[in-house]
Amino acid sequence: MHTGFALQHEADKTINQPAYEDVSTIFNSVFNVQLAMCPETINEVFAVRYQVYCIDRPFEDPNCFADKREHDAYDPRSAHALIRHRITGDSVAAVRLVMAGDNPEQADFPMEGPCLPQMDLYAQQAFAEARRENIAEISRMAVSREFRRRLNEDESDTGISDFACYSDAENGRRAMPYISLGLFSAILQMSVRHGITHWMAVMEPAQLRLLKRFGVEFDHVGPVMEYHGRRRPAFTEAASLIEGIKKRRPDVWSLITDEGRYLPAKPYTGYKTHEREVA
Repeated sequence: MHTGFALQHEADKTINQPAYEDVSTIFNSVFNVQLAMCPETINEVFAVRYQVYCIDRPFEDPNCFADKREHDAYDPRSAHALIRHRITGDSVAAVRLVMAGDNPEQADFPMEGPCLPQMDLYAQQAFAEARRENIAEISRMAVSREFRRRLNEDESDTGISDFACYSDAENGRRAMPYISLGLFSAILQMSVRHGITHWMAVMEPAQLRLLKRFGVEFDHVGPVMEYHGRRRPAFTEAASLIEGIKKRRPDVWSLITDEGRYLPAKPYTGYKTHEREVA
């Protein structure tokens, strides 16, 4: 697997190239991806979302969720996933894919009305040409503030920080970049399972910049707009995004696709979604 570390005799050729850590080894040693396939796990997703979107941020009214589980009308036609911390088993992050459901032409996506018209004509045309049943909106990406707080406790007597904190390529001690990549791994697994070929999302500019640093680049990114804070809408064909990652950051591609096990369908080619077992 490509790690970005050059051999000594290749130093002259790679002196201006950044050194990358083995993100798969880092992520998989600390976290694991779990698709929410049963009510109990989906409730864990909703609990993470409640903590993030009702308590940590003034996004939703906590009084609307007496069971401390944040959910909405889009959840019945969504797929859900968690990122777990291996040592503790804690749910540290969650994400969902909102899909068109049983009536694609009558079902909207959360960002479709307020955000898509703000994008350029090329993005709008790409969206219009895609089959709605193969589009999904990446939504409710949430990382537990409690987990982020613990990451900063380098002297923690529980020892959790010893496992959850590690150096990244900029010599920081941050898990957030790797959690974000893990969430994309979850997104890809859900997309393969449900035949999704196109992704749309509204993200903070800083998150888009972080993902771009790891080779994750959307085909179309719109202007900064006010949408529950300053956000940028994005739309992409999943296969082209994944292929771009493979060219720019094969180490990240390996993590997100599980070394090629999960690959998104290509639209309009008769390509069947599959999960290829790796020997």
